[in-house]
Amino acid sequence: MRQTAALLIVLGLVFSTRVSAQPAVSVRGNVGAAFFQSPEFPNTVLNSGVDLGIETGVEVYDGLEVVLQGNFDRFTQNGDTYALLRNTDTDVSVEEEVEGGALNVLNGTVGLRYTLKNQSDAHPYVAGGVGLYRIMFAETRDPQGDDLEELSPTKRGFHVAVGANFQIDETYGVFFEPRYIVINTDGSDLRTRTTTRYVTVRLGVEVQF
Repeated sequence: MRQTAALLIVLGLVFSTRVSAQPAVSVRGNVGAAFFQSPEFPNTVLNSGVDLGIETGVEVYDGLEVVLQGNFDRFTQNGDTYALLRNTDTDVSVEEEVEGGALNVLNGTVGLRYTLKNQSDAHPYVAGGVGLYRIMFAETRDPQGDDLEELSPTKRGFHVAVGANFQIDETYGVFFEPRYIVINTDGSDLRTRTTTRYVTVRLGVEVQF
């Protein structure tokens, strides 16, 4: 009887230790606004855009998380001022006027996020990551009504961000995050010799497990 009780106590301690050792997992979803910064020519013909994202974070140390994320950013084109950029080796130029359309950026990243835990409900954090980005001009028509598309190869890029998470309870929170994105286009796409850069301002919900 004593051996059975001792075994149950040991099993209980082992089980509780394993449970407490399980890493915290968070899932986030967000919407936001996006603002194109460079190259110069698309910056003059693109309106502000929208940002949609979903991410999963796994805490590996107190306040430090490994984060996997997917994002979709979309910038509509200004029909009064823009033209389609051709994929050539020349500098940026206007080849023909087009109507409608948007510039879409689809990406997946892996990174780190460190949250400063304190006694309040507002927890500031910093984050950064690297990933792969795909840029595409889509839903664009020339004056003759023909569909025009320009798809870039997959490119490497990175982001840095600061933000704050506002805890509602032990499970739910909301967050606010400005983010700066840099994509290494290297002059091979969008007829530019510079990197592609833009800023997003994200607002979302976090669920912790």
